Amino acid sequence: MPGQGSSAGGPGASGFGEPTIHPPNLPDADAAPHLQSLLHNVANALTAPEQAGRQAITLTGTQTIGRTPDNDIVVSDVLASRHHAKLTNTTAGMFIDDLRSVNGTYVNGQRVVHHPLTDGDVVTIGNSDFVVSAGNLMRGQAKSVVAGGLEVHGVGLTIDGKELLRNVSVSAAPGTLTAIIGPSGAGKSTAAKIIAGLSRPTAGVVQFEGRDVHAEYDALRSRIGMVPQDDVLHRKLTLRQALGYAAQLRLPPDMNKADRAQVVAGVLTELQLIEHLDTRVDKLSGGQRKRASVAMELLTGPSLLILDEPTSGLDPALDRQVMNTLRRLADAGRVIVVVTHSLSYLSLCDEVLLLAPGGKTAFCGPPSQVGSAMGTTDWAEIFGYVADQPDAAHARYTSRFASQPAPPTPTSTGPVVRAPQSGFFRQLSTVARRQTRLIFADVGYLIFLVLLPLVLGALSLVIPGSSGYLSNNVDEPAETVQMLVVLVVGAAFMGTALSVRDLVGERPIFERERAVGLRPGAYLWAKVVVFFVAVSLQTAVMLAINYARKGVPEASFFLPGWLELFFIVAFLGCVSTLVGLAISAAVRSTEQTMPPLVIVVMVQFVFCGGLFALAGRPGLEQLSWIFPARWGYSGAASVVDLREVSPDAQSAEIEKLWSHELMYLGLSYGILAAMALLLFVFTWRRLVLKKK
Repeated sequence: MPGQGSSAGGPGASGFGEPTIHPPNLPDADAAPHLQSLLHNVANALTAPEQAGRQAITLTGTQTIGRTPDNDIVVSDVLASRHHAKLTNTTAGMFIDDLRSVNGTYVNGQRVVHHPLTDGDVVTIGNSDFVVSAGNLMRGQAKSVVAGGLEVHGVGLTIDGKELLRNVSVSAAPGTLTAIIGPSGAGKSTAAKIIAGLSRPTAGVVQFEGRDVHAEYDALRSRIGMVPQDDVLHRKLTLRQALGYAAQLRLPPDMNKADRAQVVAGVLTELQLIEHLDTRVDKLSGGQRKRASVAMELLTGPSLLILDEPTSGLDPALDRQVMNTLRRLADAGRVIVVVTHSLSYLSLCDEVLLLAPGGKTAFCGPPSQVGSAMGTTDWAEIFGYVADQPDAAHARYTSRFASQPAPPTPTSTGPVVRAPQSGFFRQLSTVARRQTRLIFADVGYLIFLVLLPLVLGALSLVIPGSSGYLSNNVDEPAETVQMLVVLVVGAAFMGTALSVRDLVGERPIFERERAVGLRPGAYLWAKVVVFFVAVSLQTAVMLAINYARKGVPEASFFLPGWLELFFIVAFLGCVSTLVGLAISAAVRSTEQTMPPLVIVVMVQFVFCGGLFALAGRPGLEQLSWIFPARWGYSGAASVVDLREVSPDAQSAEIEKLWSHELMYLGLSYGILAAMALLLFVFTWRRLVLKKK
């Protein structure tokens, strides 16, 4: 593609001739051991076929092939299972049997269980291809492996009649670093998301390794890494913890803890972060955090890595550090695409794509050619011209390259195996354990969670009176009514406050994890389980303080009264955590969570039913039905038999819902359960449909 960034020479290479591809530099023997074979395969793919063809594996008898060293043929590929397949060579011919691998065994693009092999067959294990030849397996011979590379052809994006990108084309071979630059509003991040497969263009095609990124995204996503502008690591965790949980979510489920630890250590070694393995993410420098985000993407060994503004907010020294890291990653055989505002180190790049406002291409080629194309090498002057005259800059570019070749035809020599996706319960367990660790890692937040039930329990003791839950409390007739208000509204507050900032606070992390296989349902259920347990413990502490001074309820249905009261108040707290999650899923920033939190708590305080009579007040009574605290209070009142305990609750106008009858308690539980279901479905839908 002339003029479309097809040069793959070193920094500052000139001309648009055939690409010069350099084999990647393999790591030292002690560096990144898990990447040795992976990079070796990349080197083979970039080497002349006659050189790679010398690597033959002789097939004799029965041999196993898989990821672990106890196999006869070891494939160091994270998409390969521990024991992936069995090869048999007999007088009757050669056969391959899949050993119930996670991602399947493919012969000539077809998934097989038992299949004969003949010369020329392409066997695909994970991301590795082998060709059968004269009783041997030839590693790295499939055309799809040798070709590789990124092809963006004629990509455009129009939303609601507004053109965001117009006819953008660029090519990038393995081993190259490409920068996307341009003034604000040029569509740089939009282009990056389209290249990564996260957004779909309205025109044009993006191909990687000969395959349509958008048509086959589920299959290609393990080969594409995307580092967004926002950090996608939990800052309260150490690097070991953050990457460990990410590895559990991204790597095949048959990898044990030691294997995952080796992968994590390997990517940190490659990125020169191994000495910070036990450092908390929030203690790292800006440049180190960016490299840590890159490390997360490298866990699955992607051959295309896209970064959106990785140097944003960094000082010049850290800027250079990040760009040098990207150069090394490209030299290892990957395709690296970086969106950047920084112009100081463009000489490290093989290609530069300059976009004008409106997503129009103003230049595409090696940095050394910008002078002849733009009439100056002063980037400040170039940016000023492009920003002021985007149409003229685009016309100048298209006049030099009036015609473009047709987009390349997708290849189908060997399949790209669908990325592994952990099971629902495995994902739920991983996210739940991570959420628990996050709570304990944030000391200030943990202290707040511990003190809150202590304070609320103490507040319930401030209510005048000493009879507590005893029947016919004539000395302080309003004692139990008011005490239940504090306990019920306190549980509602604890539940909502516990979860209201959670989803919005880690939205960039969730969106990236979802793109690589995290199920929204498993993610949400993990949050629900952890928060339900947390608010139940808080409720237990609050009620224990109350019981210690006020005594325990005498009335009960099936269980002791104190336990039945705990269940209904804790259930209200659980429903309130779903209220908080729903708010968190609906707002756009953590700053927006405080007003809804205050409003929700205050209206539930007013409409719980214990502050003033709601029965027989048209409008107010019906309005109160939509608030969980209304039904939590009614259930608690029914458990303690409030109409019998408090003389103030014995008049005919007082709530019948407070009667000590199983029917009314069941009604309160049922409506709270229905609210929980609706809130869960709402939050889940927001997670599924949420678009950044």
